[in-house]
Amino acid sequence: MAPTDAGTERNVPPKATLFCPDCGHQSRYDGDWITVQNRRGTHYRCPDCHTEITTRMSHTDGRSPRFLDDCWHAWDHGVRVWHGLLQRLLSP
Repeated sequence: MAPTDAGTERNVPPKATLFCPDCGHQSRYDGDWITVQNRRGTHYRCPDCHTEITTRMSHTDGRSPRFLDDCWHAWDHGVRVWHGLLQRLLSP
């Protein structure tokens, strides 16, 4: 339990916890979730109500167009952030 600013304690789940938005079930990502893997990724479903919680896309093939597109967007975003920071630092 982690203390809050007011000095009271609250129960904070670990960082790797997934939550079902429909029934409130919670567990670590490697806990009791139903996982279904296919070539597009791993799908996580709630063991209680079978709601799909999330999908982790598989990027094992570095030559796939989606992987390259994601890399390009991440690089482009990083360049834009640094450019904006540099402009703010150098502006009068």
